[in-house]
Amino acid sequence: MMLPQICCFGCPQNVDPNKFTLITSFSTERDQWMHSKCIDIYDSQSPVYELTNEYDGRRSLVKNFFMLLDAYQNHPEAKSLGPDGRPCEFDTRGLLQRAQIVANWPPIYIGKESDKHWEEGEDLSLLEFKTVEYKRKGNAIATDEQLARIATVPKREFMRRGINQHTLEKVCRREPVRAIKLAKCLKVLEEYEARLPPTSSAMAGTGGIGEG
Repeated sequence: MMLPQICCFGCPQNVDPNKFTLITSFSTERDQWMHSKCIDIYDSQSPVYELTNEYDGRRSLVKNFFMLLDAYQNHPEAKSLGPDGRPCEFDTRGLLQRAQIVANWPPIYIGKESDKHWEEGEDLSLLEFKTVEYKRKGNAIATDEQLARIATVPKREFMRRGINQHTLEKVCRREPVRAIKLAKCLKVLEEYEARLPPTSSAMAGTGGIGEG
């Protein structure tokens, strides 16, 4: 799929710019991109939106390379300070200084694992993927997407691979568990999903965790 980049004030009328993301079918024909038929991923009953180079309130005004190049020359250097020690502006000139970064405390550790569903299917939830957050004391909480996948796996599949029933129930109740235990649980989940035929994932809910 492709995600057209909409200009700051280029959304159609009567839509919320903060919840408006268009997707369209992938195409290698660049001359046809402006003729793409798009839908909004935030609207389950989304109408078909068209793209345009001139805003008319009905179609979506998309960014093009000319806009990006024009904006780049006025883009401030966010990683550096100006000669006066203040944050850079679009017209800052001179020898830049290093910016000092103060991190929030306590830090939040996140997992680097990507969602295996990126490699298959056309699930729109992939656009809202969130990493695993390892909370203080090394604990972690499963995401909604992970819980939905866990619910499709029979409980015995986890237990026969060394996942404690008590731990599994805590994970399903969205209670914090040790990060290493959640990681082990997700590894079992991926191994189980890898053995399923491509068309079986949607039918795997029978006998899952949600049924006790």
